[in-house]
Amino acid sequence: MRTVTVLLALAAASVVTAAENPPLGAQAQKTVAGFSGVLIVTPDEDWVTKWNTSPESIPYFHSGATLRKGGKLFVLTLYSNPQLDAAGAASVSMDIDVLRPDGSSSSHAAGAVCTQGKVTGPVESMYLCHQVVEFFDEPADPVGKWTVRIVLKDDVRKVSIPLTTEFKLAADGPIV
Repeated sequence: MRTVTVLLALAAASVVTAAENPPLGAQAQKTVAGFSGVLIVTPDEDWVTKWNTSPESIPYFHSGATLRKGGKLFVLTLYSNPQLDAAGAASVSMDIDVLRPDGSSSSHAAGAVCTQGKVTGPVESMYLCHQVVEFFDEPADPVGKWTVRIVLKDDVRKVSIPLTTEFKLAADGPIV
């Protein structure tokens, strides 16, 4: 498994995910002290194009909780309502952990920058973190349930949101 960091110039937008078996749950979407975070698991390789639309457009991401060997999944981290400092800037960081089915660590990043600087729109809008987990399996990666844990931190407000989502890596063949 490789984790890739993607840095993007991103616009504020609302997000809609597919309703069929979404991987979102109580652990993937939370609000703490007014600061909100959500994880979206999508197989959409064109997620960047979908995200980089005008704020009036609502991007649609297909949900993806199961991946066949050889496929790709992306875990997008969105946040809303970061507290701004005296200069009007936000500072949001994140810890990222990707766990194999046996619970061992596949990837870890502590204190990764989600965003820093001036917010270009209303703080209540949804924004995408600069860090995106891209999962594509390597031949030795085990099939089974993989877990992505992200602790999203509003560094100005001094609050953290623990978020967790899962996906299943399946052997070749049809997904049931």
